[in-house]
Amino acid sequence: MLRYNIAFKCTYNNGGQGLYVGFNGTCSDEVIKMNIKNGRSWCGSKQCACRKYYENGFRGKAPIEPCYESRLFKNWEYGAGWDHSGKRGNVPRYIRKTEIGKIAIITTRFPGDNEENRRIVGLYKIGDIYLDDETMVKADEDYTIKIPLEEAKELYFWDYYRNEKDNLCSWYQGLFRYLTDEQVAQILRDARQTIKSEKEKHLIDLMLKELLTNLKLNLESLPEPNGARPRQGTRARNIIIRRKYGLCGEGPEHKKLKDWIADNPAFLGLTGVQKIEKEQHVFPSGDLPDIVFHCKNGHYAVVEIETVDPLPGAYQALKYRTLLCAEKGLELNSAKVKTYLVAWTIPNYVKDLCNKYNINIKEKRL
Repeated sequence: MLRYNIAFKCTYNNGGQGLYVGFNGTCSDEVIKMNIKNGRSWCGSKQCACRKYYENGFRGKAPIEPCYESRLFKNWEYGAGWDHSGKRGNVPRYIRKTEIGKIAIITTRFPGDNEENRRIVGLYKIGDIYLDDETMVKADEDYTIKIPLEEAKELYFWDYYRNEKDNLCSWYQGLFRYLTDEQVAQILRDARQTIKSEKEKHLIDLMLKELLTNLKLNLESLPEPNGARPRQGTRARNIIIRRKYGLCGEGPEHKKLKDWIADNPAFLGLTGVQKIEKEQHVFPSGDLPDIVFHCKNGHYAVVEIETVDPLPGAYQALKYRTLLCAEKGLELNSAKVKTYLVAWTIPNYVKDLCNKYNINIKEKRL
């Protein structure tokens, strides 16, 4: 029998939430109320201490560790769940197609999110599987990863998974789904791109290496995910765009100037342009320049656009030139790579900096 990895469907828990998504204590009164009103099976069960606390008007002491979610990031284990109603009421479920050494993915929906936006908030290598009525899946304590709250918002479960019977982002019933090694390798690859902690990156590297060896693949040959969630552009680019411009996105004046420069390379004195990358060239470092021009004879021009504050752009331009030289295997002062700072106006102290480090400058306001 084939053995699979596991994805768990966890009810949102904000116990202990701070840098990380919660799952380390009892939910706030507000979230308890939300989970009960939204029909979460255990939260609304008469057997649940949170339900009793809710019905008592939140008087007295809040329950301590009333569910698997409230101690998930403490005990690092989760279960197959129970049927709480119908003909199978109070009947445990079992996980039969996994094994020790596989990966468990922890997913949840943040308040207000629909199922399409289910996020991945943690993962672990399975260290033990045992029966406590239902099947319990416990972590290898050396391989547990909590994903920080802001970074978890960039990992969507349905980017990687789709139901066999339809293309909908719908979980339907049950608390777990089986995932292939390829799907988990894709998750790990993208999680590594998202997570900043070197410790977590190291653990991901170890797990990813094992999966890729089993698949007889490397990172370059690992296919892109084929989940049910619609995607626009590459995931790496979308993340960098959000981090570069923030939640409000790129301003209209910046975009207008960027588009004009891309359409008018002669303004920069460029000739023989063969290809234009407008916010498409993602460096291995995760940096994304505004424009990269590919010119004949292996020459390049990297452009940073600013409007009212050009000083940060000068440093960005300097960095991008270095990154492009390194990426192409050129000397860091190679004449084949030019860098430009384009802004509405450039004060003298910024011009002096640019002249010192051979950054070409252009002033343009549309």
